[in-house]
Amino acid sequence: MKKILLLIFTCINLLCYSQWNNGNIAFNQPRANIAFVDSNTFLVAGGQSWSTGGTNVSIVQLAHLYNISANQSSILAMNTPRLEPIMVRGDSGIYIIGGVSNWGDVNGNGWLYENTMELYKDGNFTQMSIPFSTADGHAVALNGKIIVAGGLKYWKWYQNAADVIGETNLWIYDEATMVWSSIPSTDNRFYSSAVTDGNIAIFAGGLSMSSNPSSILDGFSVSGAYEIYDSQTDSWTTGNLGPGSARAKISACYCNGYFVFAGGAVGNNIGSPRIDIFDGTTWTNQNMANGTRAVEACATAGNKILFAGGLQHDLTWHYGGANLTNRIDIFDSQTQTFSYGNLNRPLMDFRMAGYGRRAAASPGVSFPGGNYTAFNDVQIYEDASWVNSVKEIPQNNVLLYPNPTNENITISAENLKGVITTEIFDLIGNKLQITNENIISLSDYAKGIYIFKVAYGDRVEEVKVIKE
Repeated sequence: MKKILLLIFTCINLLCYSQWNNGNIAFNQPRANIAFVDSNTFLVAGGQSWSTGGTNVSIVQLAHLYNISANQSSILAMNTPRLEPIMVRGDSGIYIIGGVSNWGDVNGNGWLYENTMELYKDGNFTQMSIPFSTADGHAVALNGKIIVAGGLKYWKWYQNAADVIGETNLWIYDEATMVWSSIPSTDNRFYSSAVTDGNIAIFAGGLSMSSNPSSILDGFSVSGAYEIYDSQTDSWTTGNLGPGSARAKISACYCNGYFVFAGGAVGNNIGSPRIDIFDGTTWTNQNMANGTRAVEACATAGNKILFAGGLQHDLTWHYGGANLTNRIDIFDSQTQTFSYGNLNRPLMDFRMAGYGRRAAASPGVSFPGGNYTAFNDVQIYEDASWVNSVKEIPQNNVLLYPNPTNENITISAENLKGVITTEIFDLIGNKLQITNENIISLSDYAKGIYIFKVAYGDRVEEVKVIKE
């Protein structure tokens, strides 16, 4: 009876949340990046800030710590201004990597790309040097390593196009030793996607380039190549997504056993409808319904991946493009199907992050009435069905017992020869523990419902566990 009442209360409480909630930070600050500190707090850092009326734009070192439940933000300051920095939440804190700090023609060498990064933790930013410079790329964190797939490292206007050079190495940072290493991408490319399940990371697509192209697509070609890093064996493998897959600016996220790669740019102002899905063993592909685009950003919330916004990417400026959209393609990992929604306006120049059942989008840019307009709103999504969809009794061959429990819980998987990895979350989505132990003590946990995410072999199970 106690179990039934607790579940009913939980369901009622979750249904009180709407799926989308909007808030604001203090400044109109697009081209920033975003990462969750915990399930209730995220950090928006860098970008460009516009004064009232859209004049006096500048690259900023401002950061905003946003509290979701209080619907309030506080202003912080990084050490260095950063336009389009790369951000990722690692074991040591949130890393803010690279970015453009000056978009003038600095000493005749174009924009100044930062060869520094900052680590945010407990309200403080610590800056340190890095052996490369880049912006507008992606990074993942897995098992104590940060891996960066770079974007541009040089931009200067040349005749009728941007003269650009991309960062074509994959850079690996060991959080314990604080040492960087690198490997070259398989086909000398940048603008790769980056996604991880916590054990492997996949870097797919991008633009392959010669050492110094003079103008747009002079020496560039879109790529369908990928690299997979296995953190358990510290090894790399390579492959190709197959015919018709070559594209840059792919948006990629992971959810419950599925790596999903959506959209991209196949040429200047030409988008791709392609979606590639990897289940850990097999690659499949399909097309997005109703249009082609380079998706602006994606994030995982609960059992869903949100692929939001985007446009036909401009590869002359390497910025902006045509046919801006507010569309969201929503991948449901439980059914492996897509549904569709909308942001509150067509949007570009924003980034997304996810944590537990929540995802958040940083401020972006739109064109109401044809006018370039920067916004200061943040959009927050909650998958209110997440806990309700989690099983009380697992399927397949995994077993958790006793459940309910008042102290220990044992996890076993039939015929498994390998490691079981278990992540424990509360109902808000805070990750409380990650362990490879098969007997887990809950003696220090308060009474209530917890979500156990159990990864074994090529499968992932999410199970409700009740602590009495």
